[in-house]
Amino acid sequence: MAADDSPSTANIEVRISKVGRYSRIVKLGFGVIVGAFLLAVVGRLPANLDSVPSAVDAILLPLIFVGMGLLLFGIGMHLHLMHLNLVKQLRMADSTEGQSASEGPDS
Repeated sequence: MAADDSPSTANIEVRISKVGRYSRIVKLGFGVIVGAFLLAVVGRLPANLDSVPSAVDAILLPLIFVGMGLLLFGIGMHLHLMHLNLVKQLRMADSTEGQSASEGPDS
């Protein structure tokens, strides 16, 4: 990736400031997944209550889906924000070095 293609420091700051929006999207996604899980439990569990193994089989796949969805989304958002923070820190270090070089050794 060329340096010209990378987002500007202001763009990075804007994205980091939108963490609250990302958090609301995460909560909405979590609500959809939990809603689908509850729908599976309400729709499939009563028909499979004749034995414990069939009841567990009825909700096991939706439960795994909920867990994996949360895990993957959390990892993805964490890595995205860590990347943006790293780029921001590198740019701040570059601008600090640039300022100290322009001030000269006599300052």
